Amino acid sequence: MAAFLYYDTIRFNKAAGGVLNVSEVLLRHMRLSPEDRVEPVSERHPRLFALAQRLKISRFVLDTLLYNFHRLRTLLTGEQLFSVFPNYYLPITPLGRHRDSIVVVHDLQYKAYPQYFGRGKRLFLDWNLWRAARSAADVVFISRSSQRDFERHFGRCWHSTVIFNPVDAPRPSAAPADIAAPAAGERYLIAAYHYYPHKNFDGILALFERMKSAGLVDYLDITGNGADAVGRMVSMLAPEVRSCVRHRGLVSREELLRLYQGATAFISLSTFEGFNLSAAEAATLGVPLLLSDIPVHRELFADYAFFVGADDGDPQSLAHDLAQYLAHHAHTRPAWAHAATCAPANVAGRYLVLKRGALSLAGAMP
Repeated sequence: MAAFLYYDTIRFNKAAGGVLNVSEVLLRHMRLSPEDRVEPVSERHPRLFALAQRLKISRFVLDTLLYNFHRLRTLLTGEQLFSVFPNYYLPITPLGRHRDSIVVVHDLQYKAYPQYFGRGKRLFLDWNLWRAARSAADVVFISRSSQRDFERHFGRCWHSTVIFNPVDAPRPSAAPADIAAPAAGERYLIAAYHYYPHKNFDGILALFERMKSAGLVDYLDITGNGADAVGRMVSMLAPEVRSCVRHRGLVSREELLRLYQGATAFISLSTFEGFNLSAAEAATLGVPLLLSDIPVHRELFADYAFFVGADDGDPQSLAHDLAQYLAHHAHTRPAWAHAATCAPANVAGRYLVLKRGALSLAGAMP
């Protein structure tokens, strides 16, 4: 049986969004393995974890202290303990080169949009990712596109692999009374993500306006943070369009799944993504996707989505193509090719087997 210590200190950062969601889903399903013991540091060290949260101690400091403590203890006792770091940071240690570690690198957004990151944060990220590339840890990338971005800046890692994110999107059950289900017959696009500049809400609003004019949809529903920023953009639209954009804010998980399932299509025209978890959730539920034509979208959704290119300038031609795509999708109801690969249990299994070779080698040594 392999023993894993999972550094769920990412929970200190409530604004982590999709990364936090991925971390929690991955931890939950890794713990379901009957062949392995997986324990989060929040449970192994509950008082220290709670104190660090209360005093707002950096997760990087806590990770470093705990990792070195456990690394020293295993060196003294001979115990085999693997460490999982779900968000790019490998703690500094004088006790080895992280051969016992798994670290997840989600994306290099700060390289694509340096203007949104302070110089100190960029240097810190550069240093950490440079160290990861030269460590003996298993470095996990969430897409081949993300891996290529990384290698362009930091070179190849000693040990790396691509494991797509776990996508936890079960079909919702009957709606409870306190959840407002979408009105029957409503035709709407769903944009389920927080506001960030790279999410390209200007492009989303422009495409929605085209589709509404062509009679393909009636509403655009947006969830997540950023209602004020989106509201300022919406205020510039014509009144008949403006009144059809509904920002629902933060919604419950159950309500979000219902919004996905009732949508005419999911829309994401991001200029950069490491994976696009929201699009993957919608695809898992069989929802059509309208996506920007960027490498990671092609990698994940090549035979499933409709890709909107930067040069799609003819409104009539675009509307015709969109109508054909939506009609074909409704008729054929295709399955997303990576749905099984991204099933949380399968993803968790791939993480767990990363260290099976090291465990077998340790067991074979006298």
